[in-house]
Amino acid sequence: MTNIEIGKRIKYARDLRKATLEDVAQKVGVTKSTIQRYENGKINAIKIPVVESIAIALNVNPSWIVGKSDNMELPSQKTTQIIQYYEMLNDDGKQEATKRVKELTYIPLYRKNNTLINKHNEIEISEEIQISSHPHFTNVQKAKEYLKQRSCLAAFQFNQKEPTDSDILTMANTLWITSDKE
Repeated sequence: MTNIEIGKRIKYARDLRKATLEDVAQKVGVTKSTIQRYENGKINAIKIPVVESIAIALNVNPSWIVGKSDNMELPSQKTTQIIQYYEMLNDDGKQEATKRVKELTYIPLYRKNNTLINKHNEIEISEEIQISSHPHFTNVQKAKEYLKQRSCLAAFQFNQKEPTDSDILTMANTLWITSDKE
């Protein structure tokens, strides 16, 4: 692969990542003009450690930049869409997103199994039988009020259908058991 082709791949990756020349130069520890020379194919002797550092700064596969691989992304660095959205958030948004995802774990419809996260953010196994045999809430209206106070009814907005009374009671009782036992 020629220096120009390598430069085009570096430029493509930088544009894709929305990184400036300064961003990359700072991460690599070289000048902005050096990155620009790499992108324009005007480096006479390409240094593999520099190309590798550029790839790392751009979060791409170094082998792809030099044409040894067709895979631009490193397998371990592929992220799911939810992680990409999460990374776009500020600290307040990340807190709110974490809260909303946690709320979804209280709804049996969305859980893989009976795994729950307790108030200490520890994963624990909870038997549905325990929740239903010793419920704190038996009145759907009181359960809804409790969930509204806890700002948990928003979790149901992700579902296309209206939650059943059973869903509401299960979520309220699960939340009560796992978080605050008021």
